[in-house]
Amino acid sequence: MDIARRFERVLLATDGSEAARSAVDATIALAKSPAAKVRVAQVWNLEIRHRHGNADVEVRREAGKLVAATVERLFGAGIIAEREICRADGNHVAAAIACAAKVFGADLVVIGSQGLSDWRSLTQRSSTNEMLCGLDCPVLIVRGLPTGAAISPSRIILAIAGGEDLDPNLRAAFAVARRGASVMVVHVAQAIFGLHGFAFLESPEEIRETIALACRMLTDAGVQAHGVVAHEGPVAQTVAKIATDWDADLIVVGSSRMGDIGSLFLGSVSHDLLHTPGQQAPAAELVVA
Repeated sequence: MDIARRFERVLLATDGSEAARSAVDATIALAKSPAAKVRVAQVWNLEIRHRHGNADVEVRREAGKLVAATVERLFGAGIIAEREICRADGNHVAAAIACAAKVFGADLVVIGSQGLSDWRSLTQRSSTNEMLCGLDCPVLIVRGLPTGAAISPSRIILAIAGGEDLDPNLRAAFAVARRGASVMVVHVAQAIFGLHGFAFLESPEEIRETIALACRMLTDAGVQAHGVVAHEGPVAQTVAKIATDWDADLIVVGSSRMGDIGSLFLGSVSHDLLHTPGQQAPAAELVVA
């Protein structure tokens, strides 16, 4: 399978936070294709209108200014961009982002992690999964970075597990990798319990074959890759520690959207990594369908 394809339709969901500004930087870094197009989506919270009457006019005006400034910044970086303001109450922000992405036909959604905290519905696992389940494209979650810092994914962790479909994760890892990037394929070797109580555990031979296949496909696509088996401890903390020790810029991990054994397992890992303290995890996490 050919995994060598860049992201071309990117939905950037913004709320004006510091992390959202970092998400703009990440969008600029990742919209590499000359054909790439970005849509900037600002979610207008309807609850403000209900609480403050005509205050929604000011909210819309400020939202419009924010989106316009973001689009102007993207244009300045040579990226084609357009804007959209979505309406949603506090409990349906996730659904509004997912809907905007589907209408746009996005192959990547970018959001700042502080935005996930500010938009309270996204701080709950069920609502985060609501957004993920409504999408069939990767979601890049960017942490707030110091002023002047930028996402430059040259050292990427690709976390995989038994039973998982490698293709989407490999495509995503290639799509975010800058020229000369290196990918560390981390195989999470754990017993995984399915929906009916049975346990699944890969043999050492299967683990080696899975890692070798992932590394070979990345190498064939022109990306340096090597593999590591993670045996110990809670998976999210173990992956985060490996990423920190290796000085990784980005973690790519599967989600629970697809319903297979590996994805059910890594879905909780993606959520736990999102809530790992900043000094213990890279600047961004790419959650893959």
